[in-house]
Amino acid sequence: MRIILFLLISFAFAYSSNYDAGLEAYKNKEYKKAMELFTKSAKEGNSQAKYNLSVIYANGDGVEKDLTKSLDWLKDASKDGNSYAIMSLANMYMQGFNVEKDYKKAIELFTKEADIGNVEASYNLGFIYTVGLGVEIDNKKGINYYTKAADLGNIKAQINLGYIYLSAQGVAKDMKKAAYYIKKAKDKGDLKAKALWEEFKLEEF
Repeated sequence: MRIILFLLISFAFAYSSNYDAGLEAYKNKEYKKAMELFTKSAKEGNSQAKYNLSVIYANGDGVEKDLTKSLDWLKDASKDGNSYAIMSLANMYMQGFNVEKDYKKAIELFTKEADIGNVEASYNLGFIYTVGLGVEIDNKKGINYYTKAADLGNIKAQINLGYIYLSAQGVAKDMKKAAYYIKKAKDKGDLKAKALWEEFKLEEF
C-alpha cells in the first residue's frame, strides 16, 4: 500500500528553503533531488522533512524501498512531536506493521495526540477501550474519548457513541443522547446513521 506524502506549507512553521525546494522537487517527481533537500532540512531539525523521508523510503520513491530507514526517520520525527509521525507510528504498533505489535506503545502515542485535540487519536482510543483491544475493557474511558471525537465532528465516533447509548453498553440507555449523536452523523449524509435513525425512530426523541 502506497503512503501519501503530506506536502505541507504552513506559516506556523519556520520551514527552511531546503524544505520548500524539496517539496517542489517532490511534486515534480524529481525524487533524488527531493531526498537530498529533505535530508538537509531534516538535519536542520525539521520534523516534517523527517516524516517525508520516512514516507519516501516506505514507498521507494526514487530510492530502493527501505522499511528500516523509513522507521528510523519516523521515530525521529515522532520524538520531535510531529503529529503525522506519531499517528503513523501508533497505527504501526497497533497493526504490527514493520514493528512488533505493541498495544501499550500505540495507546501511549494515541493518548499523547488525543491530549492536544487530535480527533482521530481520540476516536481510536474510544474504540480501543470499548472493545478491549490490548487492554481491559473500560467503557468509561472509551465513552469519554468517543465523546471528545464526536464533539469535534468525527462521524465514526458519533455513530459508535450513538449506538452505545442505544444499546446501553457500559452506560444507562439514553435515547436522547443516542438521537443527538446519530443525527449529527445523519445530517452529514452518513447512510449507517440514517439507517439507525429510521430503525429506532429516533426522530421521536
